Amino acid sequence: MRSILRDALITTMLVGAVSVALAARNPQEHQHPGTHPEGGAHRHPDAAKLKNPVAANAESIAAGKALYEKQCAGCHGDTGKGDGAMGEELNPKPANLTDADWKHGSTDGEIFVVIRDGVKSTGMKPHARKMTAHQMWDVVNYVRSIAAH
Repeated sequence: MRSILRDALITTMLVGAVSVALAARNPQEHQHPGTHPEGGAHRHPDAAKLKNPVAANAESIAAGKALYEKQCAGCHGDTGKGDGAMGEELNPKPANLTDADWKHGSTDGEIFVVIRDGVKSTGMKPHARKMTAHQMWDVVNYVRSIAAH
């Protein structure tokens, strides 16, 4: 009897741990019921509240540029205009990161969440396993620097 109870307790603990791990892995799904019919911008209030902990200094921007060139330029293009060679086949097309208004929000937190989690039903894949949080914030800082021009 003790063996059955112990096994049930262990199974319950494992199921709970897996549930917590899965929830933490992808906390912000980009599913948008009622998405704008013309494909306009929408906000992510929880993501917008995230504050960028990495100063947008020359070091961070340079690190972000190096990561961008390796991870992002293939789709978003060398200058961020969404014209990368790998993005030609994507539907929807990659975002023009030099635009003032972005479909998934323009705050640092919203940009970070898009990089971290990707965007469902698009070519934007999650980068949480490819970059650390600090590296993703560096990319946010770099993207901000090219959007300002």
